Amino acid sequence: MHSSGARGIAFFVTFFGLLIVTAASLGIVFQAEINSNHGADKFVFYASKAGLEEARDRMRTNAGTGITISANLPTALPGTPNGVLYITNPASSETVSPWLPTVNNSPNKYFDNEICLEVGCVGTQVPATPGWYITPALTAHSNYAANPVLPYKWVRINLKTNRSASGTSNVLYVNGSNSPTSANYQVCWNGTNEFASATGCVAPNKPVYMLTALALTASGARRMTQYEVTQDQLNLSFPAALTFDGYGDALYPPHSNVYYVDGNDHAGCSGAAVQPPKPAIGVPDNVDINTVIDDLPNNRLSHYVGRNPAPDVENVSSHMAASLQTVSSLEALLATIKNNATHVVQGPASGLPSYGSPCLPIIAYVNGDLTLSGSITGYGLLVVTGTYNAGGNVGWRGIVLVVGQGRMVVNGGGNNQYTGAVLIARTRDTNGKLLPSLGGTNLNWSASGGNGVYYSSGCIGSASTLPTYRVLASRETAR
Repeated sequence: MHSSGARGIAFFVTFFGLLIVTAASLGIVFQAEINSNHGADKFVFYASKAGLEEARDRMRTNAGTGITISANLPTALPGTPNGVLYITNPASSETVSPWLPTVNNSPNKYFDNEICLEVGCVGTQVPATPGWYITPALTAHSNYAANPVLPYKWVRINLKTNRSASGTSNVLYVNGSNSPTSANYQVCWNGTNEFASATGCVAPNKPVYMLTALALTASGARRMTQYEVTQDQLNLSFPAALTFDGYGDALYPPHSNVYYVDGNDHAGCSGAAVQPPKPAIGVPDNVDINTVIDDLPNNRLSHYVGRNPAPDVENVSSHMAASLQTVSSLEALLATIKNNATHVVQGPASGLPSYGSPCLPIIAYVNGDLTLSGSITGYGLLVVTGTYNAGGNVGWRGIVLVVGQGRMVVNGGGNNQYTGAVLIARTRDTNGKLLPSLGGTNLNWSASGGNGVYYSSGCIGSASTLPTYRVLASRETAR
């Protein structure tokens, strides 16, 4: 009897031990499965983000030949012809067609089921307008491939409209109204916030793009993420058409009958004249007002027009942006511009690698003297830290900053002009050392002088635009 009881206890202990071991084993298996699923989930999330980052980087105008997609970006609103651009990233021997709900009579696992949240399709799974996406679609670039390759499958790029998906089946409206009339207003960025515009994005405002990416793994893990992006801007503003940013300024103006300095806003660089008049010439103190006016030819005083009666020379110190007020702030601004320059040229130089175009303005930083001659029209932002010499028929559409030695010399005839803004400031002595405060500037504009300087907020906005795109918002959508 005693032996039988002992055997029963032994059996119970053994059985209970097996239960513990089994439970522990199952826990390990389940934990491993959870860890595996969590790892796959994280991996596919970052794969989707990698797709967004590739697209954002390739949107730069200076991303490189064969890499940049700046010329392919949609200019039409989504839901209209060519309103959507896709970048696909198929694995070997597979086809990725996000615009097709089905493939070979089967549901398309790569279908873009989010597009109708942006467009508002009625009775269809895709926009009803023929040719609503750009063909052919672009493909992922090997420069961005990781090892192992992150398996995002596609990225969609489209202009953002007032009706914008919030990441779920809900829809948010930028202007707070769900009116069908304003649903397709284009969304723009004014440097501070987004706003919906019935007339599109007028310079200096910039369009906002929606970037949507889908990633999918062989195990079925799936993630869809979104960015809202717009071009970075320096947000430069100028108090006058021509600004002498220093004390003790010297001006030698031309006597030409066609030469004007005009502070009224002029349309240019695809931008309308939308700002109130500025002074023709701006100086930082009252003493320099009289100094500059005394330098103007008596028979040409009416050629300096702007906010006040001619000759319009004003103290603009209270309207000067903080970045333009001191030696240190100007030098910091120049450093920012240099870091984002299209061309950095060591002076003395007799030209630039390129002068840009109305559609593709440049940022040129010349460390030293620059001499331009002949028939040249530049577009964008030009910085010259030494003496800027312009002869012949030279002009610029955008911003010219002669900051450093603060000396500009213009000679020769021609009918070109500077449209945008010109600012001259002396921050360094002749040996290149920083001055304790802003020094006197020098502008010698001789001979027939060309047609002068004309303020243009459109050209200033165009020249202030950087090639990079900033992220305004990011989210993960329902998938």
